[in-house]
Amino acid sequence: MILVSLLGEFDSSVLPVFFEFKHEITHHLLIHGIDDRSRQSAVRITSGLNAVRAKFRLKCTLRETQVNANDLKSIYALINEIINMSPPDQLMINASDASASLVIVLSKEALDAGAQLLVYDRYENTITKLTSNGMRKHNIKHNMKIEDHIISKGYTLIEARDVNDLYNRKAHIEQITENFDTFQRFRRRIMLEKNIERERYETVIEPLLKMGVLARNGKILDMNYILGGLFEDIIYFLVASLNFDDILSGVKVSYHTVDNVLVQNEFDVLMIKNNHLYIIECKFRDRVDGENLIYKYDALLDQMDHDGKVMIINVASTESKEAIKRGKRIHKNFEKGALLRAQLNNTLIYYEPTLDTDKLLSMMRGFFDL
Repeated sequence: MILVSLLGEFDSSVLPVFFEFKHEITHHLLIHGIDDRSRQSAVRITSGLNAVRAKFRLKCTLRETQVNANDLKSIYALINEIINMSPPDQLMINASDASASLVIVLSKEALDAGAQLLVYDRYENTITKLTSNGMRKHNIKHNMKIEDHIISKGYTLIEARDVNDLYNRKAHIEQITENFDTFQRFRRRIMLEKNIERERYETVIEPLLKMGVLARNGKILDMNYILGGLFEDIIYFLVASLNFDDILSGVKVSYHTVDNVLVQNEFDVLMIKNNHLYIIECKFRDRVDGENLIYKYDALLDQMDHDGKVMIINVASTESKEAIKRGKRIHKNFEKGALLRAQLNNTLIYYEPTLDTDKLLSMMRGFFDL
């Protein structure tokens, strides 16, 4: 089978289709526009597709070419090239996100010749196959894992937290989750360098000892884990109880910008469902620049997945009801304007004085359509 992909604005219309049929494809032709942005996108996607070919040891060949969608002569030259590539019944053309002029001319000629036209629905995660005899919907059977998604975009997955290590600590992390208010008070006393009354904090001290985070003499052996890493692990296992296709935490991803500058980003938790990548940022601290975080992740979504979503989880004790009752002026990490901006940017905010797991899970199910 030969797959022809017409690269438009959203590469998320190209990559899942290639991934779905990757073992059936003998040749893949990637077609892009003549402008600089299209060429740069094609270079990145070609690099990503080659990485997928290498990972799965695919035997298909890959070639890219360009077309001027505003020039009828250029379009017909492309059509002749495509139709002559193979028997038409072995030809599938992914026209999900191409320019209207190109699709109109190409679809008529290709369908008349006996080829199939594919339209990928990025929201339903389905493929509609059109032939001269009609159309039918194809449900995606092979969804990408997080690593597949990252490398297919031409990016590099540098590292992620070891899953086996996480699950070795799972029982201890869950015990702390059940006693989160106690852990929150314990952590604050540690930060203030105050003495710890063991009997008062036994429900969190015991699992911390078993994980090797705390010594028998009370010395903290891994302060970074106490301050932030443990909170990320707690969120990881809450997310793991939901129906995602894949989950990773402590993820580092690198990629080159259009100016060939190497950029590296870190993500607390990544999830993927039906080829859509989702991001969770964990902030277990009182002071956070909420507006800056929203801007940051709006930009990262453009890089990672146009159709993705972000959830920012901020447990901040400055929002405690006791402080509000005392009439104390409260610093708000997320003001009304920032919350409205988050809604417009596919970002959900959990901003509470402590961790309400039932509320958090309910928010996740609704936001991520689970």
